[in-house]
Amino acid sequence: MRPPKKHLYRLMGSLCIAASSLFVSDAWAFAQAAPYHAGSIKPNHLPQAVMDQQLTRFYTEWKALYLSAECGNGRYFIKVNADGKPVGGGTAPHTITVSEAHGYGMLLSVMMAEQDPDAQQIFDGMVRYFKDHPAKSDPGLMAWNQVEGCGNSTGRFRGNASATDGDLDIAYALLLADQAWGSQGAIDYRSQANQVLAAIMHHEVHPRTHHLLLGDWAGTDGDSELEYATRSSDFMQSHLNSFFAMTGDRRWLAVRDKTYSIIHTFTERYSAGSALLPDFISHLDTSITPARADLLEGKHDGDYAWNAARYPWRVGLDYLMYGDARALEALTPFNHWARTITGDQPAAFNNGYRVDGSVFDEDQDDPVFISALGVSAMISPGNQPWLNNIWDNLQHRPLKAHDYYANTLKLLGMVVMSGHWERPRPAPPERTAHLPVHQPLDQALSQPMALMSSTRLTLARGFTFKKLLRRRSIG
Repeated sequence: MRPPKKHLYRLMGSLCIAASSLFVSDAWAFAQAAPYHAGSIKPNHLPQAVMDQQLTRFYTEWKALYLSAECGNGRYFIKVNADGKPVGGGTAPHTITVSEAHGYGMLLSVMMAEQDPDAQQIFDGMVRYFKDHPAKSDPGLMAWNQVEGCGNSTGRFRGNASATDGDLDIAYALLLADQAWGSQGAIDYRSQANQVLAAIMHHEVHPRTHHLLLGDWAGTDGDSELEYATRSSDFMQSHLNSFFAMTGDRRWLAVRDKTYSIIHTFTERYSAGSALLPDFISHLDTSITPARADLLEGKHDGDYAWNAARYPWRVGLDYLMYGDARALEALTPFNHWARTITGDQPAAFNNGYRVDGSVFDEDQDDPVFISALGVSAMISPGNQPWLNNIWDNLQHRPLKAHDYYANTLKLLGMVVMSGHWERPRPAPPERTAHLPVHQPLDQALSQPMALMSSTRLTLARGFTFKKLLRRRSIG
């Protein structure tokens, strides 16, 4: 459909930004990346420069298709329907984006900044779009679903409510942006991150059980089943650890510990052989169970399906970034199960399993699942052939063959597997706000978060001083 003329200048601006990245040379090497946790691995059958070229090329293609400036001057978002394929995830008809996609876009913009001279301009435009679409509950959270015309979805889709995963990624990306570019420019990334973190803790963490809620809406209408449910793809323990490191607020560690407790209890009871988690987990207030069918999105809410497919990526990052033994414990049996059922051929992995490991979807070989398998494989040298096969599997997929969800998760997985995932580093302890773990929520939120000087932050991925100066001069 031809866009209205009033949006043509915005579209032209977006196309210029996307096209400019096509001139970024594959030979422009990434800065030397700091190693992941000792004992973890990367694909070793290709030179690092080749993997970097493959990553940069796919990022350039992805950005050219999905990055959009259709919703306002200086605003950018990830247009999930840009490929013309159906958009799932319980979204409204004519959806153009969701907060999940926005978080992914912000993460990719800041992590690929070494390869993209427009990265800060794009990132700032994504921050503006985020601020243009606040959740009804709190301006620190993002409204989860926008449709054609750039407004929030309405009616039963509740587009002005939040979704926890998008907000967690947005907060993490803002912390990285503060490190990459500093917060003295047009946007104070650190202040924005603090606002998002406070809103997440207030609206998306259960005050009694410390589990991650499905969104700001969960339980607000008296539905205890939704109040005491959680989404396994939100299990971002490395994010939570970073939030603690950057704020000193020990409540983030309580949420992290609760998340690992859920994983341990569930797998011990329901999936000892496979170590699978379902899309949604219920009854956290009584006796933990897989979600019933149609709890939120569909008949496979209690199975390892399109949400839970991201779980190995999320939990794997906590081992790669911080070496948490609980991540190793969770993923070691999962890796063994996945390698056994596929014979180390990732294309044989099905697009859905019951938590006992039996198949419910006969389709196979989708990058949504395979990319996360790669991150999980990185936790042990024993998975080296499996990891190499996964990397190669992902390279033989043109962008046009898949939708936004598959292409974006493939790209995020490639960032991790090639060694370029980043984490924020804290300021010295004396500049950090310390809140007791049992401090009442209202008291904690009444205290301003410490704004740590970005000049005292250090990058976690080992950027060279020359490139650091160049990136801080942008904008």
